[in-house]
Amino acid sequence: MTAPVRASCLNNFVLLIEELQGNPKDLFVRAGIDYSQRDDDNYFFPYQCFIDLLELCAQDLKLLDFGLRLAMRQDQTILGPVAFLALSAHDVRSALISVSKFLYHFTPAISLRLKEGEGQSSYVCLELLNTNNNDSRQAVEHAVACTLHIIHLMTEGKFKARSVQFRHGKMSPDKPYQNAFNCPTLFKQEHDAIELDSNFLDLELSSHNPQLHDLVSNYFSMVEIDSSSTSKPNTPTSKQARHLIGKLLPTGELSRPVIAENMKLHERALHRKLQAEGYTFEALVDEVRITEAKKLLSNETIPMSQIAGLLGYNEQSSFNRAFKRWFNMTPKQYLQSKH
Repeated sequence: MTAPVRASCLNNFVLLIEELQGNPKDLFVRAGIDYSQRDDDNYFFPYQCFIDLLELCAQDLKLLDFGLRLAMRQDQTILGPVAFLALSAHDVRSALISVSKFLYHFTPAISLRLKEGEGQSSYVCLELLNTNNNDSRQAVEHAVACTLHIIHLMTEGKFKARSVQFRHGKMSPDKPYQNAFNCPTLFKQEHDAIELDSNFLDLELSSHNPQLHDLVSNYFSMVEIDSSSTSKPNTPTSKQARHLIGKLLPTGELSRPVIAENMKLHERALHRKLQAEGYTFEALVDEVRITEAKKLLSNETIPMSQIAGLLGYNEQSSFNRAFKRWFNMTPKQYLQSKH
């Protein structure tokens, strides 16, 4: 079984299938994906199921360019919180390196590597790990097309690839590849990769935000949990849980079962231990969020929507409602009160 992938990879999937007169629920069931959780960004399922889903769609709908079509309907939001790193990076090089380092928060099943050339060309190389290339061609084309499309959006349309390269043979006529990539598409190559001008890596991003980039990078670096720091003898359960909540909050992977698993406790045992110390799991999450919200709001260069994401909210409206519950005022009113 392959590594998991965040359900955000399914963004706009159902809409596309319905436009193509397909049955999305049936396809999900056949691929082993829970249809009822398709819109929950905290839902993870095996990446192999996503590979199977794309192949089923291509076969049933008789569209060998299905992976390309889906990719063109998607943007950086499929990456979840990893998108913050790309958008807040200083330049294209920094964005690609940051995403390659922390892509496992979207899925550990895909490796992205920037290979800078000595000449005019550099390469963004992608690899689907622990998969059979012949059985995952739709997923490969989807991953490459998504990467190119995200770079295009991130650079406000300034990006144009020199070429796109695939290890597998050609599956579709020229037109779908031209529509997706707008450059020569080469097959039976050494790597699945996007070739670009090396000079393009220095292009500065208009969305650059150094404070946000450092903040998100630090958050992700901390997610590699040092179990020794939370499992010392006599450490209160609430303190251990608070520590883990703070680390996992911006990743979108925070839940009671995840915290219990990291603490090597059954979920019911975690509930009992917290209750004995006068806490509930929900109260601890609120406590951590309140502390982090105050810190983030003290930096007025960070957009409110990104603050909401770093606190684990899928939508800013959810953050606004929670904030009003905590402080009896909106985030905007809170900021005004500090001036």
